Amino acid sequence: MKNPETIVNKVIKSSDIVLIIVDARRLKESINKLIESTVRKLGKKFLYVVNKCDLVDRSDIIRLPNSVRISAQKRMGTLNLLRRLKNMAGSRQVVVGVVGFPNTGKSTVINTLKGRKSAPTSPIAGFTKGMQKIRISKNIMMIDTPGVLPFSKKKLSYAMIGAVDPSKLKDPETVAAELIEAMDGEIEKFFGVKRGEDKIEVLEEIAKKKNILMKGGEPDTKRMAVEIIRMCQIGKIRI
Repeated sequence: MKNPETIVNKVIKSSDIVLIIVDARRLKESINKLIESTVRKLGKKFLYVVNKCDLVDRSDIIRLPNSVRISAQKRMGTLNLLRRLKNMAGSRQVVVGVVGFPNTGKSTVINTLKGRKSAPTSPIAGFTKGMQKIRISKNIMMIDTPGVLPFSKKKLSYAMIGAVDPSKLKDPETVAAELIEAMDGEIEKFFGVKRGEDKIEVLEEIAKKKNILMKGGEPDTKRMAVEIIRMCQIGKIRI
């Protein structure tokens, strides 16, 4: 299998229009500057699609130029996105590349625009393994791609935007502790535990309260960390 970055670069080169999907919950972290740079360098038309807007307050979403806000899951704003695409395409037949980090909702966006399930979707990060072509109208063909993770991104950013499967993290406790710190009391409030300076101890208290324990009754912080990260990714705990 080709490297995902190689596939994405191929998709951008072969596309007339590029949709860059980002997560409204962590807009800055989910913008892939490498993708935007490549798109601009090749002179391609592009549009940022700020997905998962239903998971944040509208006033909290940072304004992003050349973008449209949607919730593909709730079918909010998708008709506006389709109109924008048709205006950009004009009367031509066009290929639209859909790119972005894993788990930002690329396949769900395509399925919503198509009107039925065409691109496979999954809550597991990195589910789309290769390119898939889906026709959504007479003049518009879309290409779904696997997500790309530039090496400059930190694991915490990956976790917050759902770009990694938390069960695959080597040290989920550290990532969860950083997430607890970054959310400034929201996770403690969600689970009904006291805030503390030592975030690993907070993680232990949450595990005890949820009765997620190892043999012998010790808190299973690894399993609890994976669960906290996953709950943030799917929006059960809003980040």
